[in-house]
Amino acid sequence: MFKKVFIILTVVLLATFGFAKEKIVFWNFMMDEDTASLILDKFEEKNPDIEVEFVQLSWANGFDKIVTAFAAGTAPDVLELGNTWVANFANEGVLTDLSIYKNVRDDIVGWNQVQFNGKYWGFPWLLGTRAMYYNIDLFMQAGLDPENPPKTWSEVLEAAKKIDALGSDVYGMGMAIGEPYSPWQEWFLPAVWGNNGDIMTKNLKTATLNSPEAIEAAQFYKDLSKYALKTKMNDLQAAFGQGKLGMLVTGANVISDTASSYPETNFYVSFVPKPDKGGFSASFAGGEVLTVPKQSKHKEAALRLVKYLVEADVAMDITKRVPVIFPSNSKAAEDPWFEDHPLEQIFLEQNATAVPASPHPKFEDIQSLVSTAVEEIVLDNADIKKTLDKYNTRIQIILDETKW
Repeated sequence: MFKKVFIILTVVLLATFGFAKEKIVFWNFMMDEDTASLILDKFEEKNPDIEVEFVQLSWANGFDKIVTAFAAGTAPDVLELGNTWVANFANEGVLTDLSIYKNVRDDIVGWNQVQFNGKYWGFPWLLGTRAMYYNIDLFMQAGLDPENPPKTWSEVLEAAKKIDALGSDVYGMGMAIGEPYSPWQEWFLPAVWGNNGDIMTKNLKTATLNSPEAIEAAQFYKDLSKYALKTKMNDLQAAFGQGKLGMLVTGANVISDTASSYPETNFYVSFVPKPDKGGFSASFAGGEVLTVPKQSKHKEAALRLVKYLVEADVAMDITKRVPVIFPSNSKAAEDPWFEDHPLEQIFLEQNATAVPASPHPKFEDIQSLVSTAVEEIVLDNADIKKTLDKYNTRIQIILDETKW
């Protein structure tokens, strides 16, 4: 009798604990419920010992929810972050150091988006950047070759000037102002980066907004502003769709937005022009990264999910549903989907030379100063050297006061 009871109890215990799944929690911004179901069901099929609880965050309150969760000790096992947030949370000491994976995953690009203080705090996952749209009909009316769009600063200035001369309601370029981020993101700071400059040194200790490279980029930007419609990005995108802009540097979402809202507009996309001498075609690197909070008690399972999500075919399943972001896995370029989506392929390739914002914990404060400096230069015709000197001093104060 005792032996029979023992066997039954053993079977019950094995059924209860021996085959129990390890549950992990994944907080995500990019995937909606349908996409997440598609992606995570396949993961659970491949990993039958793991169950994933999916929680979708919103950009409106997601940051605050994450901060609250870390404070309460209730952070998830896998956490998606925007790349500009990584330094902040890494500096708080709440993320797991994943540096060991950087040297063994050379198929992944964008590692600079998760770097802070010499270490790597996550996996780059889905990358978004900017490229230059141009109106083919306006190019032809201005005597420009639409099959040979501008590749350098002098070429884009000349093209903007010719298109701007077509009429009072036509502008050579669109230039974003009046917003917190787009004045520096869409091209000003990428122009500085492309000119081999930056707004602070690599060790994040010294402001360099008034460097010769930044001054030269600011002069180019000010010259370009003479032929630009200067307003908020949504208005610029509408103006481009209405055929009033010759060129506009912005994100991949404008491909489908313009095609659906302004089907008569004839446009194409090219790489962001670079300085005439030296430099490179730089654009802003936005990106979603996958991190593993230190509070996770299921790190091995969490890392299995992270490695699965960055696989090329898995990330491509997301891109095909949301074609404004592209896999960090370079093998995704081999996907035949890009043969039918040549404009999106330009964004994928532009990602290779995209640059993320400086990984400083106070970058949110610093970026607003850069936007204000840009607006004073292109709107108020402020002296470039004096303006960059003024805001360089203010940025230096933030760098000096930051404790880390």
